[in-house]
Amino acid sequence: MHEIVNFLIENPDVLEKVINGQASLLGVDLDDVLAVIEGILNSGKLLNTYWA
Repeated sequence: MHEIVNFLIENPDVLEKVINGQASLLGVDLDDVLAVIEGILNSGKLLNTYWA
């Protein structure tokens, strides 16, 4: 899971596609996907990507 989070942080375009339903994380339960997305967005690490 740590590797997935790191990948999404390093590739915000992929994260955006996952959020918009244009991509999925194969083998990861929906609850886990939602938790990862929420954790990344609430961490403040990508806020400048979405609000810039």
